[in-house]
Order: sequence, then C-alpha cells, then structure tokens
Amino acid sequence: MKAVHNNIDGPYVIEEDIALYGTITGGATLAGGRRFILRGTIVGDLTVEKGAHAILHGTVAGRVYNDGGRVELFGMADAVANSSGDAITIIDPAAHVMGRR
Repeated sequence: MKAVHNNIDGPYVIEEDIALYGTITGGATLAGGRRFILRGTIVGDLTVEKGAHAILHGTVAGRVYNDGGRVELFGMADAVANSSGDAITIIDPAAHVMGRR
C-alpha cells in the first residue's frame, strides 16, 4: 500500500491501494477492488464502488456513498448512504456523522 502525503485536486479516482495523509479537494471515487485508508481529509463526497474497501479515520467533508463496497468509519463525515444491497457500512460508536444523534 502506497502512502500519499500530498494535496490532490479532484474529482479524483483512486485506482490503487493508498493511505492518504493529505487532502483531496473536489471529491473522490474509490475504484472497485481497491483499499483506501483515510488519515487526512476529503473535501467533497467519497463514492466507494462495489468490491472496494475504505477505512476512514480522517474527515470526509461531504457524503460517503457506498455503492457495494465495505466502509469502516472511525472519523467524521457529513452523511453515509448505502446505495446497494451489497454495501457493508460499519460506523464506530466514537465516529461523528453530522445529523446523527
């Protein structure tokens, strides 16, 4: 897995296994079959395609759309939406999702 410490202009398609410690502005899509660890920030939405795996310790300043992948949220997001029956979403009790009580 590759560690990325840069700031990336989006919209950005994540097509390799990466751990992001920087920022993606403009949103991102995690391609199917890829692993992604977020320790930084995504300014915009994150779409997780079928078969992808996202572990989110950082901040998604937008919505997380799970289109059939696996999402594990430990950090922050504006909202999380499953749009497929194959979607698996785990939200840690300490995670912060806006609007959730």
